Amino acid sequence: MNAAGTAALLVEARRSGRRIGTLDGDLLPLTVADAYAVQDEVMRLLGIAPAGWKVGGADPKAEPIAAPMLTGLVMTSPARIAAPPESFRGVEAELAVSLARDLPPRGGGYSDDAAWDAVGGVHVAIEFLDNRYANRRAMSAAALLADNQSNGGFCYGPANPVAAVDFLAAQALLLIDGKEVKHAVGGNPAGHPKRLLGWLANHAATRGKPLTAGTIVTTGSHTGITIAPPGARVTVRFAGLGEAVLDLATG
Repeated sequence: MNAAGTAALLVEARRSGRRIGTLDGDLLPLTVADAYAVQDEVMRLLGIAPAGWKVGGADPKAEPIAAPMLTGLVMTSPARIAAPPESFRGVEAELAVSLARDLPPRGGGYSDDAAWDAVGGVHVAIEFLDNRYANRRAMSAAALLADNQSNGGFCYGPANPVAAVDFLAAQALLLIDGKEVKHAVGGNPAGHPKRLLGWLANHAATRGKPLTAGTIVTTGSHTGITIAPPGARVTVRFAGLGEAVLDLATG
């Protein structure tokens, strides 16, 4: 496929705010490999390194998928992000980890345990979902993955000790303008994120973007996608772990 052509369209959409109607012919990613090639080319055209990563899986045994989160879109809570009325405005309650040390390329790659040993803290987080397409629902899974799996922004709260978190029983609340709209216990479909981080460490290293100390990695939604109204204040709380707050600015 024409990864460079697709990436150029996505970068222009990011810069101009004009969304892409369709991807035809060799501009349409058909496979996961196509999508990652487009991601790499977008990062090259933008001339930046990832500020963080998102990684997830459909279930505890499914092959994970990942996407970089861009500089300027990864923020500490409380945060504010541009979310005009025409944007998708999906929000998700997530748990993210921050790395205490680098995970450079190494022979044989990383086991799940070796990657997990690099985790320095766990953060309550909100992912803001948007995309560069006029009709997100009409796009294929590979096209969405090529567009960084619809990441439009991300904010995270203070670090918690890893030992304080029971990932398989974490209790999540998602509030919109102070009203509870989602509640979930152990809701991440991928299960424990240790497997996801191990996979991501190897994925990122083989693509020339190894994970480094301070990197934030978010590990999938506990509440699924909720569409927030324009101008909403989104709050995510995990029992015993704190909260994150994101304001969606319309102007």
